Amino acid sequence: MPLPIAHSLLGGAVCLATDRDGAAAGYRRFVLAAVLANGADLDYLPGMLVGDPHRFHRMAAHSLGWAVLVAILAAWLVRRGWVRAWPLRPGWPTGAAGTAVIVALLWASHVLLDSLNADFSEPVGVMMFWPVSSVWVPAIPLFYNIDKIAGPASPWAFVRSLMTAHNLRAGLLEVALMGPLLGLAVWLRRQR
Repeated sequence: MPLPIAHSLLGGAVCLATDRDGAAAGYRRFVLAAVLANGADLDYLPGMLVGDPHRFHRMAAHSLGWAVLVAILAAWLVRRGWVRAWPLRPGWPTGAAGTAVIVALLWASHVLLDSLNADFSEPVGVMMFWPVSSVWVPAIPLFYNIDKIAGPASPWAFVRSLMTAHNLRAGLLEVALMGPLLGLAVWLRRQR
């Protein structure tokens, strides 16, 4: 799994490429896009509650099927009037359908980046096609693996295990690879 850096940068790029308002939105949707692009890693939370952060990681929440489920939930929330529809650029769907599309894209971006990570933990890869298949799709290494504690640990020990020089280098690589993509999205946005 890449660090939240790569996920956030890609989520921001997707937002800038698709959002109707761009910077005029006050960056709220930009931040929401980054949060949704990191959403699959919320599967750490139930594991932390039982003392094993990795117990549920890289399973159903790291799948395209889960991206569809989250998108359906977002569309339902828009239809109920509980949240506003995501305003997408002309040519994209509007209302609940448009919100579902962008939410699915943002969640799926996490799955994509995790499938491009040097992954050495068993089982290797992500359950990309859950619920259709529970096969673990092996990663194609583009990003560095992330050093972290394996097995049972307290939440604080897990977070502390991420603070390594190796992970700093991994984060810098993520900025080097994904930063230009975000820069391109900003540049294209200004050209319109």
